[in-house]
Amino acid sequence: MTGFHWYGPGNNWFIKPATLKLPEVPGKWMEPSFRNRSFFGTGGLDFGTIQPYDPGNLYQQKWYDWKRRNRFNADFRNQGHTGQAFYLANKDLLDAHPEWFSGESGKLNGRIRIDQPAAVRAYKDWIRKIYNAATGEFIALGVEPEDGRGGADDPLPARMPAVKNHADKWWWLANEVARDYPENDKHIVITALAYGDGRYNALAPSFPLRKNVYPIIIPYAFQQAYQPDEMVKVWAKRVNGRLGIYDYWNITEWSRGMPQFNIYTIQPKLQFWNKNKIDGVNLETTDAAGPVGHVLWLAGQLQWDVNKNFEQLYDQYLDDCFGKAGPAMRNMFDRWSKNYQDAGEVSLSLNDLKYASEKVAKESPEANRILEMKAYVHFMKLYYEHDGTQESKNRLFNYLYRIHHLMLVQTAAFVGQNYILPLDKGNIVPDGKNIKPVTHDEIERQFKKDLQVARPVYQLSAFNFDLDKVKYVEPIVNTVWRFGGYQCVFYFKAPLSGKISIDVGAETETPFVFSDEDQVLIREDVGKSNKDYTETIMGRSWGMKKFQIPVEKGKRYRLQTSYGFARVKMNTPGIVLFKNPGAEDFDNYAYPVQYFYVPKSATEIIYYDAFPGGQNEGGFLAAPDGKHIQREPTGDKNTYRVPVQPAYRGKLWTANFGHPSWKFKNIPNITSLQKFEYHE
Repeated sequence: MTGFHWYGPGNNWFIKPATLKLPEVPGKWMEPSFRNRSFFGTGGLDFGTIQPYDPGNLYQQKWYDWKRRNRFNADFRNQGHTGQAFYLANKDLLDAHPEWFSGESGKLNGRIRIDQPAAVRAYKDWIRKIYNAATGEFIALGVEPEDGRGGADDPLPARMPAVKNHADKWWWLANEVARDYPENDKHIVITALAYGDGRYNALAPSFPLRKNVYPIIIPYAFQQAYQPDEMVKVWAKRVNGRLGIYDYWNITEWSRGMPQFNIYTIQPKLQFWNKNKIDGVNLETTDAAGPVGHVLWLAGQLQWDVNKNFEQLYDQYLDDCFGKAGPAMRNMFDRWSKNYQDAGEVSLSLNDLKYASEKVAKESPEANRILEMKAYVHFMKLYYEHDGTQESKNRLFNYLYRIHHLMLVQTAAFVGQNYILPLDKGNIVPDGKNIKPVTHDEIERQFKKDLQVARPVYQLSAFNFDLDKVKYVEPIVNTVWRFGGYQCVFYFKAPLSGKISIDVGAETETPFVFSDEDQVLIREDVGKSNKDYTETIMGRSWGMKKFQIPVEKGKRYRLQTSYGFARVKMNTPGIVLFKNPGAEDFDNYAYPVQYFYVPKSATEIIYYDAFPGGQNEGGFLAAPDGKHIQREPTGDKNTYRVPVQPAYRGKLWTANFGHPSWKFKNIPNITSLQKFEYHE
């Protein structure tokens, strides 16, 4: 309110007003939209040993300072797993009572039998000791079981009919612990996570939770019980108090420090959570100003007031940090959000930074912030050029150490975790001795060198694929969809209201999930043990189950099978099933040819292919007349270009790769197993 802003953790990102004007603050308490607001970077900020280039770990301290200045704070945090800690703290007692557990593994992981009153009392007594030793105004008592709940060493109670599954078991225990503490005391909660593989572990309990039980749900990963938003709504209806949520935004382990988050999802998510009893946001991310500095500043502002105008906040960030270069920087940040180009991003970002530099005065604060982003993009370049050798890895890490003081990439995570190859002899990294922080002049010289060797910038299509403009031509040929070896995810927009006919099966077994955008409509294992008929194609047999599913015209639906060499037959004419290439789906054996639409404006197709020579006689794109179009290397690793002649634009092409590790980069990454028409 006073005009002081810390847009990033580095000193260069602090902005103060030209003149101090004290605002008129209303005489009342200000309440944030979310009581608990926290984030941490995967891999942490502790090195374990002193690093010569940062002996006092100022990186960690400056990130903590930045969090405080941007009002990140949490009264109640996730406490982590407790089962093994329970055993270690009570070893003699638990060793003396094997009847409280199902085997040695159950005991070591603290998976008590909740139908044993003495075991429950021992657990509650241990939690009471933790409470008695706790200091501070707010206390969160964790009752989260170890991973592996629902396994052979985690039995359900025999004589407790209210406990129907393993989610019920552990939330029953949370309720039981919560009985020992005042239900309306806002300074203490009993907390655990709602997540886990299988269809039961993330379920909301079948009974009410006490008001002082504080679940932290994980809807968007590591759960199979619900559609993500469905999980939020179901849990909101089940709790008597409030909820926390745990989500993954550009985490270091998955992103390797590259940009992988869409800022335009921040406000819709936060508003949805806020309306559904969530008062705690726990984000796992990366403590790195390069890929997520702007993300975390925007998130912090909106977690404090979820109804702030997003565009005004974004413009404020760009104007204050980059001045007249704001539009060029926005172009780069928006592409990172909406259409990140992997290795191709280096040339595109270099180009944006070049234009940005031309808009501001040299050595100005704006120019210096752009300079830091130039240093980050060079890290991106080294990352994408890494060839898996120790020499290449050393080059990457030595540069990482030199930019460490800029807090652009989470150095501690890279040093401490097995993120970068080679790893055959462990995670061997340079010792960091004799490292000198990179200077502004060195960054600028390197930037000019990077520009000289940058690949030609290709054009990203502005075309948006509209399902309403799709016209059905023919069904999927019966021999095409045969070997769903992994997760096969397809979607469609219903062209009619009524029941549609789908047959789903597998050579062995596969879980079939059918959902709309709000909830799971069907979840059923199908295959040899649950079938209506057997279908034999080319000497292979599938157990097939028939489904009649009500749909509503204009709604979008999603279907998924997982493993088992699954197959799907859409029997209702008029429906075109689409997918997004790039994830493992069908087995390489008889990997299906796919159809895709090339926009009228496209002069070339840029795509990624992990296998340059193709596999299973594939590795090519075919024009509408069937002609195989020769690919050309773009210069970026595993990225290729195919020219599109005027006669081939605005038409349907085919992609034949023989494997799933490919995707389109500059046109919509959408394909189908059946021919269709598109009217642009």
